[in-house]
Amino acid sequence: MKKLLVSVVVATASLSFNADAALNNAKNIKFVGDTEFASFCQAAVNNDLNLFKRSVAKQVGVFTSSKQRTLGLVLENVSCNGKSIEEFSETRQATTVIEFIKSIK
Repeated sequence: MKKLLVSVVVATASLSFNADAALNNAKNIKFVGDTEFASFCQAAVNNDLNLFKRSVAKQVGVFTSSKQRTLGLVLENVSCNGKSIEEFSETRQATTVIEFIKSIK
């Protein structure tokens, strides 16, 4: 029983140290700082265009009265891991989010 437990712990530990697996697994993402805009970063992590658009729609009326202006403010001011949303999306290879951002510029 101890051997089985040790092998499970070793296997789990080896997986947790695999940086590639940690980067590709959205469950390992931790949001810090102002998490009000974390959904934009989550959309890039998951390559989820629908979440990105819903996040923009939620902010309409808070800062501006249109989706286009809100999106512009978000793209200029929100950062994920110290990078702009566009740069972060490229880092995460969030192709659908990147295509959408580039299409509205």
